[in-house]
Parts: sequence; structure tokens; C-alpha cells
Amino acid sequence: MGFFERIFGRYKTTSASAGRAPSETQKAKKKLATQVYPSTFTAVPEWAQNLDQAHVVQACLEHVVCKFAPHIEIKKIMSTRTGLDGNLEPEYEGIACDCGAIKNFGKQVAQRDGYVQPYRYVNLGHIYACCCDKPRKCTFFSLATGQDSDLNKRQKRLG
Repeated sequence: MGFFERIFGRYKTTSASAGRAPSETQKAKKKLATQVYPSTFTAVPEWAQNLDQAHVVQACLEHVVCKFAPHIEIKKIMSTRTGLDGNLEPEYEGIACDCGAIKNFGKQVAQRDGYVQPYRYVNLGHIYACCCDKPRKCTFFSLATGQDSDLNKRQKRLG
């Protein structure tokens, strides 16, 4: 083996290593981004059992019990990734909701889940379980009311 072969041999890439897919550790290091909070609630309330998608939004607005005034509508949320054709990929299509609690605490909850980009919306299962049934189940609601109670305690101490 000659002198030049030793030097240039270090910089050669083999065909097997050039076409490899990213390893699991590289995927784990890459921070994911999602705009819709992944809800685990799946139960549909009886008032929404036989409604079509066009009437579900109005029915949800009529049954809202959350004090943070959720804005419910049919959305097509695009991701930040582009597809093979160069267009943005759709991340979520369907009924989604945003409110003041999600806007204020979406980043904090997303960071806790390991994401970089804040949550901006919740899906229909979360709307049924939290916005229209029991707001205490909502992560964003509990963070917002916790901060409100802390602020009230501080104001009582000062005043």
C-alpha cells in the first residue's frame, strides 16, 4: 500500500455506508414537530352519536363548558415537511379546536412531550372529553387554572 493510498483511503466512502438509512439513535435525536395534541380520549357523547361532520361543530359549540372559549372548526393543518412533489404534507384533517389555554401553554406541554414546536390545536376526541364534558381532564386547562390560582394567591398576599 502506497503513501497516497493510505491518505486517500481514509476519505473513501463505501457504497453500503452511503445509502444507509438513519439509525434509531439518529431518529431519536431528531426532534419531532406536531401541531395537534395527541388525545387518548375516544368516547363519543350520546348527543353527537348520529350527527354528520357538518353539524358536529355546531353541536360542540352548543355543549361547551370550558371557560377558555374554544374556537372549534373544520381544519386542514399542514405540516412543516414537504412531500416528494414539493408541497407541504397535511398533518391533520378534521375538526380541531384552539383556545386561550392552548395558545398560552401549548409550548410547555409540547416540550414536556419532547417536541420543539408548540401544540396549537386539539382533536375531536379531546373536544368531546374536555371542552364539552369535563374541563379538568384537559392538560391545558389545568395548567391555566393553576397559574390563575397562583396569581390570585400572590395578589391576596400583597393586598
